[in-house]
Order: sequence, then C-alpha cells, then structure tokens
Amino acid sequence: MSKAIQCSSSIFRHAGRFRRNCRFFSSLLPSTHPFNRSSIEPSPYHGKTQHVPISLLHHIRLQNEDHQIELANTLRPYYESQNPHLLRHLFASCDAIYFWSSLEYWRVAVGDDTDVEVEIGLSYNKGERVTMKFGDYLDYLSLCIESDGSKSNSIQQEHGQFGKQIDVAYLAQNELFSQVQNDIPIPQFCCDPNARHNLGKGMLYHTMLWMGPRHTVSPLHYDPLDNLLIQAVGWKRVLLFPPDCTTISRDAPDDASNVDFDGKLWHYAGVDGNQYNTSAVDIENPDYDRYPNFKHAPVPYECTLAPGDALFIPKKWWHHVRSLDWSVSANIWWR
Repeated sequence: MSKAIQCSSSIFRHAGRFRRNCRFFSSLLPSTHPFNRSSIEPSPYHGKTQHVPISLLHHIRLQNEDHQIELANTLRPYYESQNPHLLRHLFASCDAIYFWSSLEYWRVAVGDDTDVEVEIGLSYNKGERVTMKFGDYLDYLSLCIESDGSKSNSIQQEHGQFGKQIDVAYLAQNELFSQVQNDIPIPQFCCDPNARHNLGKGMLYHTMLWMGPRHTVSPLHYDPLDNLLIQAVGWKRVLLFPPDCTTISRDAPDDASNVDFDGKLWHYAGVDGNQYNTSAVDIENPDYDRYPNFKHAPVPYECTLAPGDALFIPKKWWHHVRSLDWSVSANIWWR
C-alpha cells in the first residue's frame, strides 16, 4: 500500500499522530486548482434535469452601495417566488477566490491546533463525525490533492484492513473561522436589520465552511432557512428539487396519489434512521426496489458551480451537492 494511502487512512485511526506519520507537500497550493472545466469529470447523476436560471454579475463589487442594490434587485424576483437562482461571478473578486486555494494560507490564518469537526464516510448520513486538529486535516487534504483521482478509489479498495467503510473525510458544516470571515463579503440583504432590500428580515443566522477532496457529497436534504451557497475553490454539482412534497413528475401513473405513494413520499425523508429533513435515497444510484416512489420524483434543477459563483437555494428546497474536484465553499443562512 502506498505511503499516501497509509497516511490518508491513518487520519481515521490516529488523528492525533497523523502529522508525525506523513510528509507535508508545501508545493501543492494554487497550481493544483483546475479552473478549466474540461478537466472535471462528469457527475454520476443519470436522471432528467432542467437548468437553474442564471444571472451574470461580472462587475459587481459588494463593497459598493449601488452594486448591493443591483444585486438585491437581481435576486428579488427569485426570492419572492422562492425559486433557485445562480449568480455567476458574484464573488469573483473577493479575497477567498485568491487565497483559499492555498493550504498554507489556511494553516497560517487559522492555525494547526484549531479543533474542527470532520465527517468521515461517503456522506453525513452514512458515516460519523469526529473532532480533530485543523493541521491534521490539511495534511490529509494535501495528500488527497497530490494523489488526485486515484486516492478515493485506493482508499476504498484498502479500507477493509482498517475496519471502517471509509472513502473520504469532509470538513463540513463548520462555522466559518473568524480569522477568514473578511475574505467573504456578506451581502447587505443578509444582515440588514432594517430590511431595506426586502429580501427577508435581514437577519444573518450562520456562515458555514465546507472543505474537502473530490467526491465529497451532501445527500439530498433541505434547510429551514434561505441559503446562499458560495463557491470559492473547485467545482460542485448541485441538484435541486422543489419543496412541495405533493409534487410528482409527469411520468407518474395516472392513478398515483399526489400526496404520497403507499404512505411514503417520493423522497423518503426520515426513513431508515435519517433525519426528518434528509432523504434515505441515494439519488445518484437509487435502489428502486427499496424506494420505488422515487421513480416519481419531480424533475430536478441542475447547475455546476465554478469559483466565484453563488447559488440561491430557497428554504425547504431539496438539494444534493457533489464536489467534482477538491473544493472549498461557504454558505450563508439568513431570515
């Protein structure tokens, strides 16, 4: 077994000793980041999809009051109708785009000894969440970047001797570190108590960080708050299903109930030990014998997020997110 795989696997067994057991590749910084979409492998979703509406915001500067108004006016129709909207290039000029692709920047800005929570497994509904040092996670991520696409398959093939079904480790759903908060400008409509932009109450709830290697997945779920998902490093594919659980596809049988099927809704939320807002279905490889009603799910919206893009996800919209390469994202929840 290669040294990269030994080191990557040890993160799951001996996180406290990880730094002593692997080498740090200081050269694996921004040059490893693929901005060329042609280098990104396709996502393994095989169903029908429709495009998310897009606005191009190439020259928006969120430090400019007039640009804040322009952004709010662009998003308002979609906020009022509660439909997803992709804001291309909205954050293209912010510091996160320039700095967050450097692992050394994270190491210096945040510190190796900072505690973080990491999801271990295919996704948060199929793994466990552990606390470890941020420096250990950066070491692991550096090795994943170096070994590129081979690392996840190799770990999957070798995981048996470690006693766990482990593919990847995902630093997900962590509060954005205070040391880097200024790297992402928060739109005024998310944090304006006077609600001048008429996009909710202007009450910021959380700003979260998502960092991980290729193949990390957030399974199909919904959030109770409006969400702005910001892509800083790498590419992600997002699938979105409408929040109305009674909606079914046009391909459903004529006699199908538009409320549920045999007592189970198409998404099977809360089934098989999942949380109430999380689907039991692996929508990229659905088990129709176990979850037959998913055949009648609505046709989802689909988009691919590039560095600098932001996606408005209205509250209670179901969404599934896959990293197409190593990735860093932030999201803003607001009321």
